[in-house]
Amino acid sequence: MVQDNVRWVDSGVLYVVGTPIGNLHDWSPRAIQVLREADLILCEDTRVTGLLCHQFQIETPLLSFHEHNTQSRIPQIAVRLASGEAIALVSDRGMPGLSDPGQELVDYLWKTGGRVSVIPGPTAALTAFVASGFPAPFTFWGFLPRSGKERRIALAVIGETAHTGIIYEAPHHLKKTLADLVATGNDARTVMLAREMTKQYEEFWRGPLSQLAEFDREWRGEIVLVIGPKGPEPVFEPEWNDLRLRVLDLVAEGIPKKEAIRRIASEFSLSKRELYHFVVSQED
Repeated sequence: MVQDNVRWVDSGVLYVVGTPIGNLHDWSPRAIQVLREADLILCEDTRVTGLLCHQFQIETPLLSFHEHNTQSRIPQIAVRLASGEAIALVSDRGMPGLSDPGQELVDYLWKTGGRVSVIPGPTAALTAFVASGFPAPFTFWGFLPRSGKERRIALAVIGETAHTGIIYEAPHHLKKTLADLVATGNDARTVMLAREMTKQYEEFWRGPLSQLAEFDREWRGEIVLVIGPKGPEPVFEPEWNDLRLRVLDLVAEGIPKKEAIRRIASEFSLSKRELYHFVVSQED
């Protein structure tokens, strides 16, 4: 319960505030009160945040802060914080700084002696990760580069990473990303696709990546793809008769039988005794 006689913000502090990823009931009273008491709210899209603020009777002024004006805004924000203003930072949904504007501002403030406080809130990446049932550790990849060398490198790294990975993707780019993941050796991995989390049409699908890539449907809504860890590498178990034939080939080249058996057993990490008994048992 929010107490009327408690002040929730301090002067000169940047408050990084999480917002709902879908269900408005997930928003904490503390987050709402901090936004009400702040002198300014930085937001990706003033229209989106404006609607949210209207629903919760938050009348604090809004200022756009997005990827296209981050560098020009940071010095202005730093000056206002230094003058004693309490400023809140939000993204359209979820926690700022995770594939959303905010990371560079927070980094700048720490490097220049600023003060930062975080008001935790829903996060699509962690919500999907918990729903997946996959183990930690995990790597959060965010949105992959759209094309070119950077995308090829990112896909290669994901393919080489054995543990769980999390990707954000837009619905109209999902089919291409799934196809690219399959093409880079991830087809045998189990994935969790999460869309519209916490909303009315929330959907989770878990299964082989190769199967998901073959779905013929138009995806809608915000999507998180959780890529499960790689399974153990398949163990090669050669046929015993193939090994016997390899031994006979070496013997035909003039190598003594025991030496031939030793070489083949060593090559395949097998017991010399077992291979010897099998070879002898097949002799006429």
